[in-house]
Amino acid sequence: MDTKTLQDAAAAVVAPVPYCWLVTQSGARPMGRILTGEDWAVQFVADLRSDKVAEIQQSSAVQLIFQDAAQDAFVALAGTARLDKVVWKDAYEAYFPTERDRANATFVAVEVSLMRLWIRGVTPEPFGLHPTVLERDRADLWHLSP
Repeated sequence: MDTKTLQDAAAAVVAPVPYCWLVTQSGARPMGRILTGEDWAVQFVADLRSDKVAEIQQSSAVQLIFQDAAQDAFVALAGTARLDKVVWKDAYEAYFPTERDRANATFVAVEVSLMRLWIRGVTPEPFGLHPTVLERDRADLWHLSP
């Protein structure tokens, strides 16, 4: 199977899922996310005062876990997180209602460098025994990992 087909299958799993698990060194928490572009950059709006931001500042290595149980599809993305300035949208006011809250809003941008895929009908059988792994190299090209 070629890497483009696998990336397309992973995108088809990730796109409709509104929440995923953000995994840092100390644990996992559900997050709403914004998938941006075809370069596998995923963003979250977060509070600079939160534990998750403090953990990311200590170690930028994170994982994102997506699940579509109805399709027997699971995608785990790993990469490096960084904090970015928020381009404000009114939808964020539900999470940052006051001026002080908005002043502490930040994007957590995750640049994905590794994918672990379990997608029934796409990844090899026996399903669920081993993930299909894609890694991004220094030239930003994706390769199957043995």
